[in-house]
Amino acid sequence: MVWVSNQASTCLNVSITARSGGAAGFYPVEHAPEVWAVNHWSRAANASETAVIRLRNTSVTVNNVKGTDLLLVYDNAVIQVPDTNVSIPDGCVSVSETNATWS
Repeated sequence: MVWVSNQASTCLNVSITARSGGAAGFYPVEHAPEVWAVNHWSRAANASETAVIRLRNTSVTVNNVKGTDLLLVYDNAVIQVPDTNVSIPDGCVSVSETNATWS
């Protein structure tokens, strides 16, 4: 799943090619709390897709988007975060093991 996180100051219009399924039209992504129905694009994990992000009067194209990538969109930058396998070294504690809560 591609996840688009709108950190810009206004609404985005986003399209992700549909080589591996899904719809390729442009959809609005508001600067609002993130929800599955708005921020998620269902794509195959190993597919190579292209995202087009429109912000105000500009657009940016992000190539080689994988189905498990996170796209962070700001007013002046797009950061593509690939999904990677990370192992936790012995002696370290993961957040899920601490039952941490944020306040």
